[in-house]
Amino acid sequence: MSSVFALVPARGGSTGIIQKNIQPLLDQPLLAYTLNAAHGSGVVDAVYVSSDDDQILAMAHYYGAERIKRDHHLARDDSPLDPVVGEFIHRIKPAGKDIVILLQPTSPLRTAKHIVEALAEYRDFPCCRGLISVYEISNQYRRAYVGGNEFLQLLAGEHAGLMHREALPSLYMPNDAIAIFKVDDFLREESIPHSHLIPYLMSETESLKIHTEDDIKRAEAYLRNQVQQ
Repeated sequence: MSSVFALVPARGGSTGIIQKNIQPLLDQPLLAYTLNAAHGSGVVDAVYVSSDDDQILAMAHYYGAERIKRDHHLARDDSPLDPVVGEFIHRIKPAGKDIVILLQPTSPLRTAKHIVEALAEYRDFPCCRGLISVYEISNQYRRAYVGGNEFLQLLAGEHAGLMHREALPSLYMPNDAIAIFKVDDFLREESIPHSHLIPYLMSETESLKIHTEDDIKRAEAYLRNQVQQ
């Protein structure tokens, strides 16, 4: 059976909150929520943290994760994620059929239960190339127009403006909490698959991403409420 690796990309720099990935969130650093979810899922064979920052790597070790010291040129504000995944695969050398679960540390409300369910859905669709977590948004945006040229153009094509809202297909927004794919599917183009994807649906609240101090306050309020229930 294929092995399952969780990869958590956690660089040291941040344009919003300084050392965001290890900022306190209630009684734990932000990174810990993702590592605890991965370990707690029971479906992951090994958890890896990729970082250019020694303090983050030390914290990853404390929470039971394997560490990959990321090259600094892959840790800039504008660094894409594909080379980070590629670096992980070429260093660890997993088998082609092994599965990578990419978990962003800025999604602290994604739980072990979400990871278990997402992996089960992925395995139920062997013809897909990947799974991404999403939340549903209003399908009325299908009738939106795009500017920038001489004339407006319908975002979803010329027939979308004629359809009733009830007839419009569902729209989903990626939340970056979970992405799942096989090593072979990544290596095909050295990129995370962007076609033949299936969704794992989360709520908009659970999809919260930490970018600002206000986001931390919102996450803490949610977590406190969960404890009280």
